[in-house]
Amino acid sequence: MSAETQRREIRLRDPQVVGELLDRACAEVDDVRHAVMTSRDGLVIAADSGSRTEGDGEATIALHGSALAAAAASIGDHFSGLVSQGRLQSTVFEAERGCVGVFPMSSTLLLIVTSMPSVTPGRFTAAARRVVSTILQPDR
Repeated sequence: MSAETQRREIRLRDPQVVGELLDRACAEVDDVRHAVMTSRDGLVIAADSGSRTEGDGEATIALHGSALAAAAASIGDHFSGLVSQGRLQSTVFEAERGCVGVFPMSSTLLLIVTSMPSVTPGRFTAAARRVVSTILQPDR
């Protein structure tokens, strides 16, 4: 295993570092509102500060979203397997006022990304991919 690969694995295992990366991604990437890293079994690893602290029910994004993301990724994995399309790359939901996506980061980690209001699925997908890139290549 290369030193670069080892460094990334260590970063993704440190909730404080991941939380800082999620905060940075939400601040730098237009059209992204929240980002949460979870385990595939639904446990919160880290979240941007907005999804941990906002009122009016949004503090539950990290807690409840983690369980829903695990279920969504599992369903997506089964659909991808059923139609022989390879490994799941993402699951994106379009709602009336924005989008939410679940992105497998590894065999054990998922990334939940939510959009700002009125963001189209195309813009959301491009923005979410930038968040994924920020997490996987934080020094760029």
